[in-house]
Order: sequence, then structure tokens, then C-alpha cells
Amino acid sequence: MKELLSKLILHGRTVWEEETQALWCNWTCSGISVRFTGSRLKAKLSVLADKMPVLPGSPPSPDFFPHIGVVTDGENLINRQDITADGWYDLWQGEQGEHTVRLVKLSENSRGKLGILALECDGEILPCDAEKKPVMEIIGDSITCAFGSESADNSPEFLCSEENGWTSYGALAARELGCEWRQICVSGISVCRPEHPMFPMASMDEIYRFTDQLFDEKRGKAPVDFDFKANPADIVVLNLGTNDSNAIRFCPDFGKYAAMEDWFRDHYRAFLAQLRELNGPDTAIVCTLGSMDYYLYDQILQAVEQYKAETGDEKIYAFKFAGINMMTEGYGAMAHPSAKTQERMGRELAFRLRELGIC
Repeated sequence: MKELLSKLILHGRTVWEEETQALWCNWTCSGISVRFTGSRLKAKLSVLADKMPVLPGSPPSPDFFPHIGVVTDGENLINRQDITADGWYDLWQGEQGEHTVRLVKLSENSRGKLGILALECDGEILPCDAEKKPVMEIIGDSITCAFGSESADNSPEFLCSEENGWTSYGALAARELGCEWRQICVSGISVCRPEHPMFPMASMDEIYRFTDQLFDEKRGKAPVDFDFKANPADIVVLNLGTNDSNAIRFCPDFGKYAAMEDWFRDHYRAFLAQLRELNGPDTAIVCTLGSMDYYLYDQILQAVEQYKAETGDEKIYAFKFAGINMMTEGYGAMAHPSAKTQERMGRELAFRLRELGIC
């Protein structure tokens, strides 16, 4: 596989692991594009299962495995399948000729890891022609992952096969605007750890600077820094804060609410400073919230305005998505945005970025 890397286009933050000689594509919409001659393409894949965090006293989580799809001829998504065991998988089969196929991880990083060990076709794998496009990075939680977007209305069950990152709002907006994109998103994640965490999970301000801290932790390795200079983002969209409100909601002491809101605002502002430091002065940073909860949006606005006043940084913006319309859009799993909501949010994000003069 290693000898093929120079011929492929890599999408998203990926990890090359020497021990397994595998390219790990774990983040939502990460993967590869392959150009080849022939009538068939298959891949030897490796998987690592994950479990969902559960509340104390709850039944243990089942194993979750990655869900993939293949994209041909632009945006046509085909051959979706769960990858539940190591082995060879058919990616595409059709007419003899020259083709370009994109392998996409549709499910999120925290619900199964995907390694690519080898590629094989009945012709020849050719070098891909890389396209120079603006890069959009979308940072978020389950909303950005498209958690349960294709499930039955408000289903109480989550399935990786019903989490379609290709039609998440960030991916849709990026394609509408002609951008390449990467998604750094984890269901349940907060901007920062609350003073009294509900779950023993990392926060985004702890893991963002690393290529894939979730994978490194699973392998028992020290996290590796992401090379921001070699992989610059033109636009960073930050949609976090929904889960940060949970610590406040579940706090029985009303008198602590103001201090907890201040805690979030101050840590959000610190994360903005981290984003600017890592991405450099030219990246547009767009702070947003929605479409599930807006409790902390006032604190986000305060953090943005305070940071801009302190630094003079004028490339930071804020807006909130319109909320879920349950009458016309329904719900995905566990009251998450449905595919209809994701599609509307994608159009809304593209509109907002144009309106702000960013795209």
C-alpha cells in the first residue's frame, strides 16, 4: 500500500501506520481517490470496533464498525456497506476503461476505525490528478457527524449504516462551494471539559491539534501533531457548544449556572486562540451553533466579540443555524437532524459563507 500513496488523493486527516502498513481513514468523509484502468476495483480493509459511552448503570454498548461508500461520477454514492471484519471488499465494478473512484468513510471516528491495506484492479492504478481547491474544515459533534440522519423519525437506536457523512451539512456546503473539506467531529464532544464531566471523554480543545488522537489512544500511542502548515485550511467552521450545555442542565444548583456559563465562554475564547495559532492568520474562522440547541449561543457571541476586541482579528465570524423544523424535516435518530435538516443546513451554510464574503 505504501508504494501507492503517491498515486492517490488522500481526503481528510489520515494516518499511515508502519506496523500494519495501513492507511487509516477514521474521520467522517476521510478516504482516498483512486484512478485506474480496468473494470473492477477492490480493497483489502482492516477494522477496529468502538463502543458508545454510556451512563453509569446502563447496559454496555455493542460494538460499532465503520460504514463506507463509494463515489463515482461526481456525487453519486454507491456500494454502501458495513465493514465488520478484515478482508477484501469489492468497491466498484463496471465497464472496462479508465475510472476514478473515491472511497468514503461515512460513519464517524468514534464508531469504528478503517484501515486500507491494499488496492487491486484488473488493470493499472494510475496517478491521480490533484485539483487545487479551497479547503474547508468543519469541527463539530454528532450534528456534524450526521448522527442518525437516515434513521426512522426520532428512532431511539443508532446504527452506523444510518450515519451518512457524505450528506452532512458540512460536506454538502463544501461541494456546493467547490471546496475540498475535512471533518473533525465526535458525537458527544464538547468544546472544553466541564468542571464536573458526565462522561470520561476528551474535549475538542484537547484533541484538535492532533491528527487522530482517538486512533492513537486506541493503539496505546502518544498522539501525533497534525501538520497544519502542510495542510492549510482556508475556512474553519466551528459548530460546538450543544454538548457543553449538558453539564449545566444536569446541575441541580441554579446558583452555579452563571459561573458555568462563564467557564464555557472563557474556554471557548481560549479555543479560538488555539484555532488561530494553529491555522495561521489567513484562515477565516466561522463560529456557529445549531440546529438542536442554542442555550450557549450568547456566550459564543461574547467570546467571539471579546477575542476580536482583544486581538483585532477581523477574520472571525458568528451566526446560528435555523432550528430543526419537526413538521417539515422530522428527526433523525434520538432527535438529531434528519437528512432533510442536514440538506437545508448545507444550503444555509453555503449561503452564509457567501453572504460573509468568505466564498
